[in-house]
Amino acid sequence: MNSFLFHVILLAYLGATLLSWFHLALRQQRCLQVANGLLSLGFALHTAVLGSRLLSQSWRLEGNISDAMGLLAWAIIGGYWLAWWRYRIEALGAFLVPLAFLAVASSGVLATTVYPVPSALQHVLLVMHIFLAVLGYAALALTFCAGVMYLIQERQLKSRQPGVLLQRLPSLRVLDELNARALVLGLPLLTQGLITGSIWAKYARGSYLNWSLTSLPLLLAWVLYAFLVGGRYTWGWQGKKAAVAAVIGFLLVLASFFVHTL
Repeated sequence: MNSFLFHVILLAYLGATLLSWFHLALRQQRCLQVANGLLSLGFALHTAVLGSRLLSQSWRLEGNISDAMGLLAWAIIGGYWLAWWRYRIEALGAFLVPLAFLAVASSGVLATTVYPVPSALQHVLLVMHIFLAVLGYAALALTFCAGVMYLIQERQLKSRQPGVLLQRLPSLRVLDELNARALVLGLPLLTQGLITGSIWAKYARGSYLNWSLTSLPLLLAWVLYAFLVGGRYTWGWQGKKAAVAAVIGFLLVLASFFVHTL
């Protein structure tokens, strides 16, 4: 990414993060408006950069962890706008946008990791794996934020001395619905990412599965998410159990991602 544009996008996401926090603390609508304006600017520039690199064929995603982190940040902000369009949750930016900012910042400091990609088939499979997995991570980041907000809101409601966040966060019903819908979107994407990654590993390394510290947290997260989906639609799980599972699952996903990249 061009250094100037990288810093503009990074500053836009940082400004949106800080203003979202100010809005959450002070309930000033102007802060939210400016935060969304900065987020729109950053997302538009980010989209233009990714699009131009894709069209110019200079984006070699399969060999660059930094590009994968940049794509993750873009997908997280895209998920924010989808959730904003559907739910208008004003507090969501204070929880979700910082994840995008950290992803962009990480893309500027993480060392490039080059993967051996000896054939066109392996190239396509690896790009599909990274793209699907990143979209799945972004959807699951929504479940994580919804879960965190749910647990905070529930604690506030049960407290005899509730804090200022009681009036800042949406209802438990809305948060549980967001959690469920993002999960239904994120799990299939994560599943497809695992499938394409396993096929690529078979061609590149001779084995579908690698039972190492790199893969184990992600496999555990997939099992947890699959169990949560089954629990929601078979046994009627919802509320706090679903929120806790969403938070733990995303932490496992993050653990797998950083073990893999660092």
